[in-house]
Amino acid sequence: MKVTLKLARGIRELYERLDEEIEVSLKEGAKVKDALAAVGLPEGSWGILLNGERICRVDEEVSDGWIITVLPPVSGG
Repeated sequence: MKVTLKLARGIRELYERLDEEIEVSLKEGAKVKDALAAVGLPEGSWGILLNGERICRVDEEVSDGWIITVLPPVSGG
């Protein structure tokens, strides 16, 4: 199955080797964290994950054609 990751600029600035959109092939039953691992994003390098306008969890099973927007962690100060 194919899943697309759309990476926010903040993520791409940290991991310069990554493009704005990356399509990954995953096995049936894969989870959001598997898609993130497929492009080499270490755990904790993202903040909010969206599927459309809905927040998704890293342990959520993905479906073919999902587009997951990956936003960086938020900090203040």
